[in-house]
Amino acid sequence: MLTVALCFLALIVLILLGFPIFVAICLVGGAATVASGDSLMLVVTNVFGGIDSFSLMAIPLFILAGFVMTECNITERLVDLSDAMVGRFRGSLGHVNILSSMFFASIQGSGVATTAAIGPIMIPAMIKQGYGKDYAVAVTASAAVIGPIIPPSIAMIMFSYYTGLSVAKLFLGGLIPGILVGLGLMAVNAVYCRIRGYDPTPRPHGLKSMLRAFVRSLGGLMIPVIIVAGIAGGKFTPTESGAAAVIYGLAYGLISRRFKLRRLPAVLIGAANTTAIVMIVLAVSKVFSNVLVRAKFQSLVVEQITGGIGNAYIATLAIMAVLIFLGSFLDPTVLITMFATTVAAVGASLGFDPVHYAVLMAITMLLGALTPPVGSMLFVSCSIAGLPIERSVRVLLPFFAVLIIVAVLVLFVPQLVLIPAGWVDVALPAQ
Repeated sequence: MLTVALCFLALIVLILLGFPIFVAICLVGGAATVASGDSLMLVVTNVFGGIDSFSLMAIPLFILAGFVMTECNITERLVDLSDAMVGRFRGSLGHVNILSSMFFASIQGSGVATTAAIGPIMIPAMIKQGYGKDYAVAVTASAAVIGPIIPPSIAMIMFSYYTGLSVAKLFLGGLIPGILVGLGLMAVNAVYCRIRGYDPTPRPHGLKSMLRAFVRSLGGLMIPVIIVAGIAGGKFTPTESGAAAVIYGLAYGLISRRFKLRRLPAVLIGAANTTAIVMIVLAVSKVFSNVLVRAKFQSLVVEQITGGIGNAYIATLAIMAVLIFLGSFLDPTVLITMFATTVAAVGASLGFDPVHYAVLMAITMLLGALTPPVGSMLFVSCSIAGLPIERSVRVLLPFFAVLIIVAVLVLFVPQLVLIPAGWVDVALPAQ
């Protein structure tokens, strides 16, 4: 256990010193591997093995689908649709920001990508309308967390890879919790805007305006329909649904003439760059995960949790608290890579359904994307607004509380996950 503690301490120190996360993970994992008497070839083998998986092919496909639809200017159309739907309410721009993030997340499944797509549109618009910079950042960053929860979700693909659970069940299991997060964030936005006096004059839209906005954005909205209906109906595997989303996106762009073939190389390069960021972390994290396995970290945690805490729910809340703390220093991608197998084993020992527990832990680990100093979605939002990250923390707390409340609700009401996840079992016998 001392080895594991020293590894985590060294990792946190390197990250605080400014080392890129993947470099810090590789250095600590490699040093621990060599210190245990193994050769550097084991490090090389683990790096390759960290991404040698067919199921992980879904990640670049969903990322590419998002880039294609962004190139088709679907982001602006989704924002217009959101405005038509919720522009009549006070604090409308905040509501539009949250709803737009939900729509875009259903296309790509990456929180950072959602922040990068919605943030440049909504943050300047909110600031111009009189919202504080700190508030615009808080809304954008917290709404982006929905991206890795609702399908398609890169986080759920990773959880499936490390635990062997059905990607389709994890995808659908995150559907209701993701919607609940969105509704909760809108409730906080409504109260906040009334207290701070933001956006006192709503912008009502008639039925004709709403229908026009819906028709204009219908092409983009078909991607989540294809993904969810295809997976729930047993027609696609998640990887195949990613490929279908890319093909549909290209066909939609070319037929509507919103996608120019000369832009294809730039789109592919952009998607490749984003994919590389995710994959390099997955690759080097395998080295660190191997150190944890050899130190019998999983068995030690299971023994301590099941033996030291008798109540399964109290034990789970304790695990969630630890993961939220670690999320302050480690990116959610790193947390999932390092702890997905361990928390799955703990959940099984405590008697929880594996899909329910995986979705719960995925949501918990994603909270780290909002907490400094590493919070990726908060960092991107602050960069767009030109705001120091520490100035956004206070106003972010009520939105952060919504995510915690939804996570606790998922813990005590497993049906929120298991009912939609069960659609896969209903569909598969019909094949």
